[in-house]
Amino acid sequence: MTHQPVLTDFPHTVFATAKRRAQAAIQKLRTQLTGSSLSGYAILFEDTLPRQWLAEIDPTSRQRIYGHLPVFWAWVAQIFQGNASCTKAASLIQSWCRTLGLPVPKSGSGAYCLARKRLQTPFLTQIDARIQESLKRNIAEQDLWRGHVLKAIDGTSVTLDDTEENQEDYPQINSQKPGCGHPKMGLVGLVNLSHGGLTAIQPCHARQHDARVAPQLLGHLEKGDLLMGDRAFCSYEFIVRIIGERKGHILMRLHQARHRKLDWRKGKKVSPIERLVTWQRPATRPAGSELSQEEWEQLPATLTLRYIKMGYLNRAGEKAALVVVTDLLNPETHPAEELADLYMERWQIELKFRDLKTTLGMEHLAVKTPEMASKSVIMMQIAYNLIRIVMQRAAREAGRKVNHLSVKGVLTCLTSGHESFRAVAGKPRKRRQLYRQLITDSAGHVLDIRPSRQEPRAIKRRPKNYQLLTKHRHLFKEIPHREYHYRKPKKPA
Repeated sequence: MTHQPVLTDFPHTVFATAKRRAQAAIQKLRTQLTGSSLSGYAILFEDTLPRQWLAEIDPTSRQRIYGHLPVFWAWVAQIFQGNASCTKAASLIQSWCRTLGLPVPKSGSGAYCLARKRLQTPFLTQIDARIQESLKRNIAEQDLWRGHVLKAIDGTSVTLDDTEENQEDYPQINSQKPGCGHPKMGLVGLVNLSHGGLTAIQPCHARQHDARVAPQLLGHLEKGDLLMGDRAFCSYEFIVRIIGERKGHILMRLHQARHRKLDWRKGKKVSPIERLVTWQRPATRPAGSELSQEEWEQLPATLTLRYIKMGYLNRAGEKAALVVVTDLLNPETHPAEELADLYMERWQIELKFRDLKTTLGMEHLAVKTPEMASKSVIMMQIAYNLIRIVMQRAAREAGRKVNHLSVKGVLTCLTSGHESFRAVAGKPRKRRQLYRQLITDSAGHVLDIRPSRQEPRAIKRRPKNYQLLTKHRHLFKEIPHREYHYRKPKKPA
């Protein structure tokens, strides 16, 4: 049975005129909301992430309060505020809606958390790629080293919420009892030191060696890049693939296994601290290699490298020596002293990880599934690279290298001034004035560079006197008034 329309000849103005007008007004405001003026960050970063481009890549056609764009900017704000809670992010959306006169969503973080799950990974990766293109395009000549883009690779780890799904993919360390620890996710990161941003982060098993994960990041190296790494990455296969496949260069510390067998008399002497040596391809393919036996045999049979010996002070304050390896063989175009000093810049990647885990509060990811953990890692990379865009422009204004600016200082400028950008939505001239003022303020946050400064890893503030959780929480029994609890001395036998 087919349904026929009823009263088709009546004009639309007869029925529900006021309701239709109100719905149209709400829809117009909702489009405004999701387009640009929901968040001050959306207007602040409009040069990098234009509203029209974001609307084109948005996989959803419906404009909702908890759509992709509002949730994306709320998540960015959440990370900028020290990885704040989801309740905080939901409150931000409520505030934005209230300001625009839209219906305010109910309190609670449930709807926001579900909306974060709906965010599609391709949507986030496109945003990340555009931000990185902007960073690469604006690299200053002073941030290069003899024309080379500097990159560094290293590993770190973060913890996740203690759920069965997280424990299955990223189990806690073996020394912890069930229920007494957190799932631990390893991360191998590739940082572009020429602009300070993150090029890629690869999640992995925390107990998986960094060198086994590193080949998955080779696709992010470009011709002429100079990759720095510690001795964990100094393997024949990895170096050959960087030089051969990616046409890049390396500067790494000599692996401890080769250092133990090092005979400084072998090879061709270049200077008292330099040697040219030839490595032979290992006879057998390493067990952890991702290459097939046929691919392994196609690698070059020999590899000529340059050793440079340099002195340093170890953590005990004692003089020690280490050897760095590079494929830059010409001592005239690439002096040994400059390469030795350059290797010390590798420590910058450790500072970048500190910015992520301490300044942005991403040392623990409050997510319940591995899927959300992966999205959180992408969002962490996006948020950090957005900060680096502001730092890059501020460094140009200050006439300084980008690594001489304070991440914490620039982040403070962003979080304290982003709301003022909502007042200049749709006013390009005033927005440019406000943005120039933000860059000027950020340029004032310059680090006090103190070479060779000793910073012992120790804390001054004492932690709270809580007991250690040694059993599952529902089995653990707390000692009441433990500050007054003293053990009775044992009687002599």
